[in-house]
Amino acid sequence: MKKKLLIITCILTILLAFTKSYDVKGTEELSYIIAIGLDKSDSEKEPLSLTIQIAKPDTTGETGGTTIKTETETVNCNSFNLGLSMLNLENVNELNLSHCTAIVISEEIAKEGIENFINTLTNNIEIRPTCNMLISQCKASELLEKASTIEDISSKFYSSFINSAKITSYVTNCQLSSFFASLHGDVTEPLALYTFIKNDTIESIGLAVFKDYKMAGRLSGLDTLCYNLLTNEFEEATIEVYNPQNPSIPLAVHLSGPTESKIKVSLENNVLKIKCDISVNSAILSASKNYDFSTENSRKEIEAEINKFLKESFSTFLNKTSKEYNSDIIGFKGYFNKNYLTQDELNNYNWNTLYPKAEFEINVTNYLTSGFLFSKN
Repeated sequence: MKKKLLIITCILTILLAFTKSYDVKGTEELSYIIAIGLDKSDSEKEPLSLTIQIAKPDTTGETGGTTIKTETETVNCNSFNLGLSMLNLENVNELNLSHCTAIVISEEIAKEGIENFINTLTNNIEIRPTCNMLISQCKASELLEKASTIEDISSKFYSSFINSAKITSYVTNCQLSSFFASLHGDVTEPLALYTFIKNDTIESIGLAVFKDYKMAGRLSGLDTLCYNLLTNEFEEATIEVYNPQNPSIPLAVHLSGPTESKIKVSLENNVLKIKCDISVNSAILSASKNYDFSTENSRKEIEAEINKFLKESFSTFLNKTSKEYNSDIIGFKGYFNKNYLTQDELNNYNWNTLYPKAEFEINVTNYLTSGFLFSKN
């Protein structure tokens, strides 16, 4: 009896497995979206313009093999889900978002607010939390169309922006999950990569800074380097400073290997005091033949010049984000909260009122490791 029951159970399991397989769609039945673009439309009735970039096989090559090409499709709609449904009706294969690597939002929409979009996108189970968040200086549709002409497989193109962070530190990792977490958290404000079309290519340098659901402003590549150092996400970068021996000629300096930055936030006479201690290693990459690094004093002069450059850069970055954008993207509020044991104590202070008036103390230390390579000619 037990043997008979076991055989029946096995047969039912196999039948159920094959029954479920009828609901699974093969890759040949799906069209994979690798990027989404959101713009304002010219229609009052359908204010949103949704653009998708689709990867499709191309068998028309001279070699006879199959390659992947991308193309874009755009529709005006009232919401993201409705627009996606409309595009599905126009495609033979069902649209699938599981390979989407970039969400591109035009700067125009970002400045008005993206509350209606970001929660919907995050709630879509097909969109991966690692999807990159990009703000486009031009229309998102234009950027996606340009990307389709640049790369055969554009998903690699969007990932290249993030990969460059490891060697330049002029961009940083901006994923949908961290963007959503910052929106609904209570410590940091959201960030997205800032992208634009330049000549025949697309560049991503700097960040789009948000205050809640609205874009408050833009950071440069140097600002982003400062951000990466303060958040301990820094890898390496190259900067230019000027040697006191010859102020008219720039000196290329490689920065790397910092220790963790130290941040302290206190309140004195109802004024926020934010102290930032940053240290990096530096190496001279190139210099004029007239430079003299043969003495200890000359190397100390260069170290001082690097420290001055970085200190001024940090000062510009911090004042811009606090006083101009009123956006705490570093998470200073988290350091401030540590000073209080209870929520009642913390409720006595309004961070949004205190932060724009914050005073910063910036201490930069750098260790020049390659001055000995250059001697007096």
